[in-house]
Amino acid sequence: MSSPPSPSPLTVPVATMRAFVEAGTTRPLAWRLEQLQRLARLLESAEPQMLAALASDLGRPEMEGSLELGALRQELRHTRRHLAGWMRPRRHPLPLWAWPGQGAVHSEPLGCVLIIGAWNYPFELCLHPLLHALAAGNTAVVKPSELSPASAALLAELLGRHFEPTVVQVVGGDGAVAAGLLERERFDHILYTGGERVGRLVMAAAARHLTPVTLELGGRNPAIVLADADPTITARRLLWGRCLNAGQTCLAPNHVLVADGVRQALVAAFREQVRALYGQDPLASPDLGRLVGAARFERLQGLLARAEARGQVLLGGRWDEAGLRIEPTVVAVDDPDDDPLLQEELFAPILPLLTVGGLEEALRLVRRQPTPLALYLFGGGAAERERVLAGSGSGSLVVNDTVIQGAMAHLPFGGIGPSGMGAYHGEAGFLTFSHRRSVISRSLRPDPPIRFPPYAGKLGLVRRLMG
Repeated sequence: MSSPPSPSPLTVPVATMRAFVEAGTTRPLAWRLEQLQRLARLLESAEPQMLAALASDLGRPEMEGSLELGALRQELRHTRRHLAGWMRPRRHPLPLWAWPGQGAVHSEPLGCVLIIGAWNYPFELCLHPLLHALAAGNTAVVKPSELSPASAALLAELLGRHFEPTVVQVVGGDGAVAAGLLERERFDHILYTGGERVGRLVMAAAARHLTPVTLELGGRNPAIVLADADPTITARRLLWGRCLNAGQTCLAPNHVLVADGVRQALVAAFREQVRALYGQDPLASPDLGRLVGAARFERLQGLLARAEARGQVLLGGRWDEAGLRIEPTVVAVDDPDDDPLLQEELFAPILPLLTVGGLEEALRLVRRQPTPLALYLFGGGAAERERVLAGSGSGSLVVNDTVIQGAMAHLPFGGIGPSGMGAYHGEAGFLTFSHRRSVISRSLRPDPPIRFPPYAGKLGLVRRLMG
């Protein structure tokens, strides 16, 4: 005998939250700006508690926590400044045969959406899509990750304090809770941030209700370093992107494809920059975060021990098991098809280094792997950049820097294929949570009979009019 279904964790049914949208309450600009103002007040009033939660969950330095919250404030300012223009109907001319008349595209709310956040940036990856959902006139259910418990509990408290449950609800719990929501409820859009395996499950569950999805899945992001790249600046920016949040960033450079002519200088620069950024003992640095859990640490410890035994570690390689920390580490890789360091997204301050003969060999290696969320290029000129654009695919391409695209409110953010589906940030976020509705308006007169039966003798003129 099957067990009865578990009760819904929602205090307000999804149908009620959808009806709130369908009643037209969320359509006015004033309502949407008020919700964004509520989010702004939340960030302003709770920043110390949010920074403390990030430190508790991830050992996040205050500077890195402030960067996460700063990106949210920047996105809020950008959205509030441009929202009226995004909401305005876009006029489109009608073809000659449809005159007199007007055409326009209206951006309308979808209804009630589900946002499933990730543990590595627990506030940004819940509140960033939430602000776009509210700007587009939707209500939302937010499911934070249980792997960052202090942040998840604080999110539930803050959103419950600043929003009515008919507008925003937070659901706590583990993956089984999220699976129950997906099975039981019909949402009007789902945005999920996390890994590819769970992304497939989310997409399959959404298909049962024909619910559209946005998936932000990360990926093994390559960095190509050409022979003319500046070793010092390149090493510093690669290390910062790799070690930010202890390497637990979906946009982090996952491995480096370095031209043979600059490899030795780059390794020397890595050694110099580790000391400059994290001191003589990086494991004691207050600027290096920790890994999220013991299981993840043990897996990475095993990978490092294997690399050490094979003589691959070029610098670093030490760990602190009690503190769940790994120092910045650079590892040489000879066979990208065999080395376990390149078989999955590392999510750690470990940077594998592969030597290549030049740009074309690097691009061949990039194309052999699943399409990444980001691709980084250091060095070269306009011709090399155009070659990378033409010869590769990625969610984004950044030249001479890493990770910064995650804080760009003016540009869409998203992956392609295994690294994701759809995009948000800026106007792309507003459009993701909107239905673009075509509206055609025509007058009743004149009403020429050419398109109505009888059709005899009219075909030639119709063909000329319609091309």
